[in-house]
Amino acid sequence: MTEFPVTHRRATGPEDFASTYELFLRAANDLRARSHRVQLDDSEARRTRALAFRAHAFKHDAGGFWLAEADGERVGFGIATARPGFWHLNALHVLPEFQGKGVGQELLRRCLEHGRGPGVVSTVISEASQPVSNALYARRGMYQWLPLVHLECDAFRSDLSMSSTVVRIARAEEDTYVALDAIDQGVLGFTRTIDHRFWIGLPDVTLVLLTQRSNVIGYAYISRHGGIGPCAVRTPRHWPELLAHCLEVATEQEIRRVSFVTPGVASSAIEYLLQHSARYDADMTLLLSSRPFGRLDHYLLPASDALF
Repeated sequence: MTEFPVTHRRATGPEDFASTYELFLRAANDLRARSHRVQLDDSEARRTRALAFRAHAFKHDAGGFWLAEADGERVGFGIATARPGFWHLNALHVLPEFQGKGVGQELLRRCLEHGRGPGVVSTVISEASQPVSNALYARRGMYQWLPLVHLECDAFRSDLSMSSTVVRIARAEEDTYVALDAIDQGVLGFTRTIDHRFWIGLPDVTLVLLTQRSNVIGYAYISRHGGIGPCAVRTPRHWPELLAHCLEVATEQEIRRVSFVTPGVASSAIEYLLQHSARYDADMTLLLSSRPFGRLDHYLLPASDALF
C-alpha cells in the first residue's frame, strides 16, 4: 500500500466539524473494541453537542484546532482551548492505521503552541488504559494526577431537607456571569465566561444556581439528554442539596437516567450518588496536569462535551 505524506493545517470552518467528529468515533470505537467495551453510538445528542463544541472552539480557539491529512483524507485532529492561566487539550485522535507514526505527537506540539506559556496550568483527560498516550502527555509535562469517576443513576425526587433554594436560569444577565466567575475563581483558580455563555446558550441545557440568603453558592448544568455538569459548589457540604436539585429538575423534564463525571477527590458528591443507587460506568479516565490546581473536591466536570 502506498503511504502518502501527512500534512497539518488549522481548521478552516464548519466543513471540518463533522469530519473530525466522525474521525473521533472511528478512533474511539477502535480503542473500545480492543479493550472489549461497548461501542459509542452516533446518537443525535452526541453529534449535536460535539458539533456545537467544535463551533465554539473554532470561534474562540482557532489557533488550537489542528487537522492532519494524508492524500486529502483527514487522519487525525487535535483541539486545545486556552483560558487565563489554564490550557486544556480537549481532544486528540488519530485513525488506527496512522497511529505510531508521529501524527499525534505533531498535532500535540501544534496544539501546545496555542495559549500555553509560563505559569499556565496545562491539562488533558486521558483513558486510564492508554499507556502510550499517557506517556506522550507526561513527556510534555502533564502527569497523571486524579482519577475521574463516571457515574450513572436514575433520576428521582429527593426527600432531602433543603436549607438552600435553586434558581433556574432561562436567560442569563451579567450578574449571573459575575456569580459564575466568582465560584470558578474560588474553585478552579480561573474564569471562563465564554464557556458559560456557550453552555447557557445550548437549547438542551438548563442552568440552576444554588442560593442561600441571596448568595450563589453553587451551580449546575443539566442536559435534557441526561448529562449533568459542569457543577461547582463553594463548599463540599452543599453537594447533597445541589445534586438533589439536579435530579429533581431531571425528573421534571422526564429525563430517566443521568450521568456525572466526578474527580476522585469529590468524595461528598460520590457518596451522595452511591447512596442513591448510582453505578460506576465502565469508563475510567485520568486527569493529567502540569501541576495541582484548584479545589476539585468542589467540582464535577461536564458529562456531555469536551470542555473542562
